[in-house]
Amino acid sequence: MQANCKNKHEIFNKALGIALSKLRKKNGLSSRAVAYSVDMSKTTILLAEKGELDPQLSTFCKIAEAFYITPVDLMNMVFNELPKSWSFYDENKKDNL
Repeated sequence: MQANCKNKHEIFNKALGIALSKLRKKNGLSSRAVAYSVDMSKTTILLAEKGELDPQLSTFCKIAEAFYITPVDLMNMVFNELPKSWSFYDENKKDNL
């Protein structure tokens, strides 16, 4: 069960990385420029783009701010990169509620 949860986080983080990379390239920004605009480290941005960052909500919001979009808009972009069958909840646990 715990491995399944870890896998879901990894998939989400990879989707976030893809969305961030697309946003950064669309806006013609370097990772350093994105990081600087919201007082974050370049390493944090690079890790996020590689899908190796599981950001806290405040970090997620700061990343959205760097692109002048709302966290909801960023979340929608991430959801667009996720497999259609992906969800936050475990289908097996839902029946036990």
